[in-house]
Amino acid sequence: MTQDSFAAPGRLHWQLLAMATVWLLLALWTRLAGGLGCGPAILPALLLWTLILLAGSEASLLRRHLFIRACLEPQGMLARWLDRRTFLFLWQGGKALVLALVLLLALPLLRPPQWLLLLADILLLGGLLWALNRLLRGEVLDRYQAALARAWAQRVNAVLLWLGLLLSLLFTARHDYGGLALTEAMRHGTAQVQVGCDALAILVRGGAVLEAALWWSAQQLFTGLEGLPLTLLAWLGFIAAFGISFLVAWAWSRVLGGMLARPWRLGMARRTA
Repeated sequence: MTQDSFAAPGRLHWQLLAMATVWLLLALWTRLAGGLGCGPAILPALLLWTLILLAGSEASLLRRHLFIRACLEPQGMLARWLDRRTFLFLWQGGKALVLALVLLLALPLLRPPQWLLLLADILLLGGLLWALNRLLRGEVLDRYQAALARAWAQRVNAVLLWLGLLLSLLFTARHDYGGLALTEAMRHGTAQVQVGCDALAILVRGGAVLEAALWWSAQQLFTGLEGLPLTLLAWLGFIAAFGISFLVAWAWSRVLGGMLARPWRLGMARRTA
């Protein structure tokens, strides 16, 4: 059994508690954001970025280490160049920033059913990790087992969570934009969010505008639009809603994975291999 195995007795509870703590902190932030200054309001962004960076770096290091071990001579120039981590962390940091912003903009717009779904997803990811660790035991080298289980679990979890988010829309009450123009729907969307930090408020209101535009597009599809431009706009918005919801599911899976990720252990495994 690996040292950081999720399936270790007693460790499972601490891992679930750590992920639930992140959910609680983010839920509190969305409730209190209207009265917080920029300092406290930026802390969730840093938290999300750090956790997504940890998860992404671990997955990327795992792929790189496996490629080096399987295909390259350890002392070769290419192996030594790929073993450098500066570019990897810069690249992962940029991707983590995008995902963190997507999730940060989405969180204030989530309704109670979506928040409950994110909480339940912690148990889902925990179950996936437990099952994968058991399946990979004896099949994968110990030093890579936990990291590989986390990488696979995050992928499966993101797809299942995405489907759950789409289904939750059926049980979530939304404002009826059927009789409104697109600009009116956007104005209504911005009025629904309050953030005390002006700099962050610009981003969050931008997310609210986007969400209102997507819902307006989806609702207009079923009310008999006249004219090709509006019909195309509605279809594009409807399709974009699916893509954005997947980004939210992927970012949340990365956040939970980041609470468990140990990318530095892959570095030690590479040196001792």
